[in-house]
Amino acid sequence: MAFSMIVLLFMSCKKDETKVIAGNGTAPILTSTAASSIVLIEDNAAANAAVFSWSASSFGFKGSVVSYTLQVGIPGDNFKTVREVTVGTGLTTTVTVGTLNSLVNQLGLTPGVDSKAEVRVKASISDNYTPAYSNTLSYTVNPYQIIIDYPSLWVPGGYQNWAPATAPKISSVLDDKIYEGYINFSAASEFKLTPAATWDHSYGSDVEGKIILDGGKNNLSLTSAGYYLLKANTTALTWSAAKTTFSVSGTAVGIETPMTYDAVANVWTVTKALAVGNLTFSNGAGTTYGSAAVANGKIVAVGANLTGAAIPVTVAGTYKITCNVGIPGNYVYSIVAQ
Repeated sequence: MAFSMIVLLFMSCKKDETKVIAGNGTAPILTSTAASSIVLIEDNAAANAAVFSWSASSFGFKGSVVSYTLQVGIPGDNFKTVREVTVGTGLTTTVTVGTLNSLVNQLGLTPGVDSKAEVRVKASISDNYTPAYSNTLSYTVNPYQIIIDYPSLWVPGGYQNWAPATAPKISSVLDDKIYEGYINFSAASEFKLTPAATWDHSYGSDVEGKIILDGGKNNLSLTSAGYYLLKANTTALTWSAAKTTFSVSGTAVGIETPMTYDAVANVWTVTKALAVGNLTFSNGAGTTYGSAAVANGKIVAVGANLTGAAIPVTVAGTYKITCNVGIPGNYVYSIVAQ
């Protein structure tokens, strides 16, 4: 009897439990209003680039809340590196020109050049469950350059009618009071450096190679026209200018080849037959430029060891090569097949 009572007590305490297990989610079906080729224009940044829509995904049990994320990647990477737009539970999202441009710039697409991009949707209910992914849509995207506005000095002078508001700038990328930038002086000219686009304060000079804020009997000056690399250090109170002429060299180029300056577009260009190999840019004044570890259209200065910095050319052919160092701190290049 005692044993029977224990069994009955155990059975009365036992509750039937229904376990709910999520299955694999069904793949959303993704569609878009975007054309297969998209040219992004900065003046249209607020306009819509595309509306993406998809079917609902189910993970196999009632009451699950599915969240969606739009992912943008590059072909061949299998979405290992992505940039995302979080959507929530909705089944559609509108992406503006500015947003899409920011996403593909972050992925390293070269401004002004047709490049490939891929888009898909991720459906998920929790980090504990494997997401479901939609079909992939492929696009050709031509982005515009995103300009980073670094701390700067303006360079008003006789070459541009002494107008600080429209003067070119030199910038301090590291915000360390060391500034540099390339400026086309169309004629020999005197000039000053101003901390803002006004005449409230300015740097002049008393001693060659030195600057002084709100003082100095002399303007800074250059004795001949040219495309100059201008530098200033407002801690050491020094400045310098070096006349430059750009060229390309490297195993893809063969003999070093001069580039031509386009004063209207403010870029250096050359059209040249290239072999498989690599190339770098030289300013003719001791500075060599290549790309970062990933050749993403951005120019960085390199030292004597160019390992990992030379720009690769993987297919032989004739290319238009462009070097744009006209916006301080935002140096870019492009290599476009002709």
